[in-house]
Amino acid sequence: MTNDTARLDRLAGSLRELHQIGTPLLLINAWDGPSAKAVEAAGARAIATSSAAVAETRSAQDNNTASRVAFDVLRRVADLVSVPVTADLEGGYGLSGPDLVAALLGAGAVGCNIEDTDHDNGGTLLDAKRHATYLQQIRTGATAAGVSVVINARIDTILHHPQRDARATMNETVRRAQLYMAAGADCVYPIGLRDPSIVKELVDALACPVNVNPSPPFSALAEAGAARISTGAGTYRFMTAELERRARLMFEGDPKAFV
Repeated sequence: MTNDTARLDRLAGSLRELHQIGTPLLLINAWDGPSAKAVEAAGARAIATSSAAVAETRSAQDNNTASRVAFDVLRRVADLVSVPVTADLEGGYGLSGPDLVAALLGAGAVGCNIEDTDHDNGGTLLDAKRHATYLQQIRTGATAAGVSVVINARIDTILHHPQRDARATMNETVRRAQLYMAAGADCVYPIGLRDPSIVKELVDALACPVNVNPSPPFSALAEAGAARISTGAGTYRFMTAELERRARLMFEGDPKAFV
């Protein structure tokens, strides 16, 4: 094992330990080096990227095609921070499990989100068993590389429901989560899940780390058993909206718009 492999494996171990049921890891998703550095300076214990934010800031598409952009940004982020970095890698960009792991570790990151949307067929859901096989290939690649990469399996059942109804999709969410955990995932992420009562049902059914999106108060999500709370592209969208708001104030003559 090389020194760099050992260092990355230590970071991966630290990231995994931060996923504790009922004591959620808070992740404010970054989109470049400076935003990641700012989040770290605020007290982050780990840094996550947002594929949607990364793509938008580089005029790319968030449709599982921007692999070069994603890994270039990831490298800059990991070079600037000292805490573990986990990357939103969409559906894996068509890379094999071992190739995805090699690119991830080559960029200095030790965790990844992998989603189960089928971008090649109208944005529907991938076959769950086929996707589980891909997650297993990522786990096998990580083991071969000597780094216990933290796999966060994003489940897009809520995202694809016409009303985005978390309760209506619960049975399929649980089924997919069980398959993905059995394949080697460390955490599951039903994107759009933020209702504490449903979070509790899911955690009780799975007894594994679950990633949710923010809803007030955080204490309710913690009591429900959430292990990870992430803002996704919401951070970037909030910041750009705030920039526009302040810019309008300045153009309207407010000298304190940026003070």
